[in-house]
Amino acid sequence: MSDLQLEHLNIPARDPLGLAQWYAQTFGLKAEKHLVRGPGVLIAFVEGEPINRAEDLHVGFRVPSIKALNEWAKKFGAEPKAGAEFTAFRTPDPEGNCLELYTPNA
Repeated sequence: MSDLQLEHLNIPARDPLGLAQWYAQTFGLKAEKHLVRGPGVLIAFVEGEPINRAEDLHVGFRVPSIKALNEWAKKFGAEPKAGAEFTAFRTPDPEGNCLELYTPNA
């Protein structure tokens, strides 16, 4: 058994402070300069070009239910898609980094 634990994500941004504020406001997290914190979440935004690659590389947020997922999808103007194990949608953040919001299928 491993004693490793994912501690944080480091996401490049042209405007780290602005993107930290967007994540905090959008997802109800707390921004501390270029850092965003929440229960089990620490994201550091650093100066750089956005990842903006294929959707295979993304930041995923699990939501508690299909109802909650549909509410988030409406907010982002997205359409959730059901897969074999989960239902999800993907959308870019303001700098083009790919976000995924998902919930496991019952």
